[in-house]
Amino acid sequence: MAAAALLAACATPGTPDAPPPAADDPIHRHALVRQASPAPDWPRLRQALDDATRGTHGITIGAGDAQGFRIEIPVADGFASGSTAIRPSLAAALDAIASSLAAEPGLAIKVVGHTDSQGSEMVNLRLSIERAEAVVAHLAERGLALERLSADGHGEADPLVSNATEEGRARNRRVELLLRAVR
Repeated sequence: MAAAALLAACATPGTPDAPPPAADDPIHRHALVRQASPAPDWPRLRQALDDATRGTHGITIGAGDAQGFRIEIPVADGFASGSTAIRPSLAAALDAIASSLAAEPGLAIKVVGHTDSQGSEMVNLRLSIERAEAVVAHLAERGLALERLSADGHGEADPLVSNATEEGRARNRRVELLLRAVR
């Protein structure tokens, strides 16, 4: 009986004669209007990333479109085998681009981890997710807001090249940053 009354009270709208909160009410303002983030300045960001990664080995900035673009960072030397601890080479690559990414408040960054096919598929999937989370934490420590960052992992499911050789496996071990406008 008490549960039914509680559900009814929760489902019952407020009194119809009550005025909505005023737009200048500081307590309710956040619930009324969410300020839109400015759209990223894609050409300026691309140039800033090109400048920041000049001399940094292996980072590839993909072709962009009106929706954004992808940054590919090889991690063959960025993590020890089976580890999620970021090594200095990967930290330097992330540090090189962090300030350019932080300077665009309208930018959302999805970090996607990838592994080679050595080992169990489930272990690789978990490892790729945990490595993406480590990259997100590293970027957050460099000033990027957590609400703009997300992590995912594809494990060995999305290879760039064959995993038949050590060179191919090294190429497939990577982190991708998918840059899009905040929605």
